[in-house]
Amino acid sequence: MSVTGSMNSSAQPREPGPFRWWWLIWAAAGACIFLCGALLGAVTSGGGRGGSHGFLEFLAPPFGGRDRVSILAVGVDNSEGRGLADTIIAIAVWPKTGEIAAMAIPRDSYVHIPGVGDRRINASHAFGSLPLTIETVELLLGFPFDYYVEVNVQGLADLVDAVGGVEIDVEKRMHYQDRAQNLLIDLQPGLQRLGGKDAVGYVRFRHDAMGDIGRIERQRQFLRAVTRELLSPNNVSRLPRLAQTFVDTVQTNLSVRDILTLKRIVEQTGADGIRMATAPAAPIRLANQSVLQLDPVELQRIVDRVLWGQGIRVVVLNGTSISGLASRVAEKLKEHGYDVLEIGNAERRTETTLILDHRGYARRAQRVASAVGCGVISAEPDGDNPADVTIILGSDMRSRL
Repeated sequence: MSVTGSMNSSAQPREPGPFRWWWLIWAAAGACIFLCGALLGAVTSGGGRGGSHGFLEFLAPPFGGRDRVSILAVGVDNSEGRGLADTIIAIAVWPKTGEIAAMAIPRDSYVHIPGVGDRRINASHAFGSLPLTIETVELLLGFPFDYYVEVNVQGLADLVDAVGGVEIDVEKRMHYQDRAQNLLIDLQPGLQRLGGKDAVGYVRFRHDAMGDIGRIERQRQFLRAVTRELLSPNNVSRLPRLAQTFVDTVQTNLSVRDILTLKRIVEQTGADGIRMATAPAAPIRLANQSVLQLDPVELQRIVDRVLWGQGIRVVVLNGTSISGLASRVAEKLKEHGYDVLEIGNAERRTETTLILDHRGYARRAQRVASAVGCGVISAEPDGDNPADVTIILGSDMRSRL
């Protein structure tokens, strides 16, 4: 993947100024948040498809018409002049179905950096800027990236201020000072609206028992908070400032058309609909330094399920007298990247195959129904169920065998 250029006015389509800026900002907004995850993550690009833009997508489909695209979101901290990759998030998007999956890689993960050696993954950017970070992550995950979004951490504070701050429920007292970095984090617990400086402090704080893992959890909270602000109609009056802040803060090879599509997906899916995971790691001491050691087996499992597959967890139950039906359907689903949690028999027989949606994500349930070949979708909210969807196979499956 070529890492060239940035999102600026020269890359935008020739449209009247106000109209162009309106869409760019929502793009910046929707992405500015969901994709990057938090501390620096909060800035990838959501895209939406406006009615008058339909002919553009007809002439040139977003993302080249791909069924799945991959994006690496990187937040860079230049506070010490080293340009460390403070936040790294691998993202998979299915444009045609509106599904999004993201996996955060802790900055202290101990990995092999090509041409450098074994180091913390955040050092990859300091040694070779974004191209080396991309190469390092692709080597680690075995997952190639089509696009990138690089966010300047210092610009994140300006972005938060541009949307009028974000509402965060600070879970505990946070106090930390680093005079060398000119960094002061001083937050009281409780629900409050944070300005740019304090919001960045919230997502950067990691001086607790959870360390970098705890910081990633705070990034997720921040991600959802900023998404709500950026997608709020109340921010229309701030669009010019948001647009300029986005241009100054973000570098990406996503086109405006791609961003518009991401905006639409973000709006329809919602922040809670994005499947998020964190690379599994445990703290260890190496050469008198504290780092995170990744679990290669579990890491590959998450990459396969979240980034390569649809990331949909299903339970398959046989509601017929057809022996082995659940197992046969489950194998088919596994081949297509679904995570089958359980195979068994339903409590009662059914003529019609039922697709029980436990999360309220209609498009995921529709995708499952399409994969099975038939089925009636029913909303069955169940926050305690580890599965996203339960499939109860009915007698109508006979015609599918």
